[in-house]
Formats: sequence, structure tokens, C-alpha cells
Amino acid sequence: MRSRLQWNHGRGEHVTVGRKQTFTAEVLVRFFVLAGLLYMPVLIFNWGEWVPFAGASVYLLWELGRFNTALGELADLWNARHDQHDQRQESARSDSLQ
Repeated sequence: MRSRLQWNHGRGEHVTVGRKQTFTAEVLVRFFVLAGLLYMPVLIFNWGEWVPFAGASVYLLWELGRFNTALGELADLWNARHDQHDQRQESARSDSLQ
């Protein structure tokens, strides 16, 4: 699964990470919509009032996992970029010493 984070290269060493929407607002809206949809069987079958929010909390855990994966991807990209930069600096130093 790929994240919706985008690595935008700028000039020099400036790099930004862009997203299309605000993460928190998007997740909270989905949480409450899911809780509302899960509330319908509670009304029909007279289940406990906590069931919709427990079910919707599974969604929050799933989003947390996706967020963790996206941050891992971002860290991998950052480390790869940093390693390339370090290698270029080392090769420039060795060329200047010769």
C-alpha cells in the first residue's frame, strides 16, 4: 500500500511533503460516519450503545497503521536522499585531495 504523502523536491536541499487534505479532519469525519452507520444495527437489534464506537475505533487503528507506514516510507526516502548527498560530498572531497 502506498501512502498519499508526496515527496516534492525543491531547489538545493529544501524538500517538502505534500498532502491533498488535512489528515485529522478527514479521519474524524470518516470515524463519525462509520460510527453512525454502525449505530443502525444497535437500534434494530438493541445492542449496547458502545458497539458503534468500538467498531469505528478499529478504523482509527487501521488509519494509525497507514500513517505509521507512510512515515516509514518518508524516513526511507529521507535516508536514501541523505546517503546520496553524503556519497557526493565524499567523492567531491576525494577528488579535491587528488
